[in-house]
Amino acid sequence: MNDRERMLAALRGEPTDYLPWAPRMDLWAIGQKARGTLPERFRDMNTAEMADELGVGCHAVRADWTIVPWDDRPPEDFIFRAFGFENHPDFPYRIELNSLPVEFTYEHGKYRTVIRTPAGVVETYMEYEDSMARDGITNPEVKRHVIEAGDDLEPVAQVYEHFEVVPTPAAYRSFHERIGTRGLALAQGPVSGSPVHAILHQLMDMQTFFYWYMDDPESLRRLGARMAPFYDRILDVLCQSEAEVIWWGANYDQDTTWPPFFAEEIAPYVAQVGDRLRAAGKLMASHCDGENDMLLPYFPGCRFDIAESVCTEPMTKRSLKELREGMGATTTIWGGLPAVAFMNGPMSDASFETHLDKVFDELGSGKRLILGVSDNVPVDANLARLDRVTERVRAFGPVTPSPAGQL
Repeated sequence: MNDRERMLAALRGEPTDYLPWAPRMDLWAIGQKARGTLPERFRDMNTAEMADELGVGCHAVRADWTIVPWDDRPPEDFIFRAFGFENHPDFPYRIELNSLPVEFTYEHGKYRTVIRTPAGVVETYMEYEDSMARDGITNPEVKRHVIEAGDDLEPVAQVYEHFEVVPTPAAYRSFHERIGTRGLALAQGPVSGSPVHAILHQLMDMQTFFYWYMDDPESLRRLGARMAPFYDRILDVLCQSEAEVIWWGANYDQDTTWPPFFAEEIAPYVAQVGDRLRAAGKLMASHCDGENDMLLPYFPGCRFDIAESVCTEPMTKRSLKELREGMGATTTIWGGLPAVAFMNGPMSDASFETHLDKVFDELGSGKRLILGVSDNVPVDANLARLDRVTERVRAFGPVTPSPAGQL
């Protein structure tokens, strides 16, 4: 089996010759390049080529962030970043705004977007510092959110009502072909699982959102309802794309997306998205990288096909075994090895081996699992530990799925 076949079999709960193993390397590479410490063996490699060099599956989720070096990335790709969307040459669509006046300026890591609507001006400001690249960060930081006061709601709603979703099938096809048999090229959907989640995660300062949501949740829900048709247009394009798997929603956490909020504002929307994607012959992956302990009761109702970037102890409260059980029998876990396990400081070699022993002892048959590093291989990683995981994966042997309800 090749890595793509192995991953697809895992998603279907079918046998594989060995466990799929696909650590995310792109942010590691970005940080190493910025520090001037990228090992010669990886020089000028993209995501797929690095996977080949390491002898692992390719983690190709949303885009290949190494294929366009940061210094060469057009600043205009981030013109709508503060609205939760950027444009990338690997995405299956672009976001454009042609029916409202837009002013965009960029200078030395400073991004400013001004949009004039009939209801008023929407202004955003972001910064990207060199130190961020050295830490493997790819997106500028939002310094001025699009919603800071009540008067901003109507102009922001009008912006979303004017956003255009332009299909770019050739762009995604190039990404898919570049990854080839090395892995699955997951197509980009919205970072937030629902429009109201986007208001929390992107459009407002988080503290402002918490107070606002407690005082006047209906005003935010009305805004979310006006944003929803734009999300529907993205979903339409994704349903028509060539992708086998769509990445939709990210950054769930029991503190920031607390259980009642998650249950009311995110889970039902994500479930509907997944249903539409499956009706179109797609599978849905959602980026579940936070503290999921108190969210576990709600995840089965989301009907994720794939819980991607799942983070475990000691970074969160739960073990991989507990998370696999809690996510539901039909959910494939992609992740399961915490990033700190690959750093010499937080975990010694002996502790790393002890952690691997526990993980592999509890894998059961290994069904519906794509082993990976959550969220990504850290810039300060000890790459020898990746090789050690590869050895353990080979030693684990074939995956013969156990009966329903068992790991």
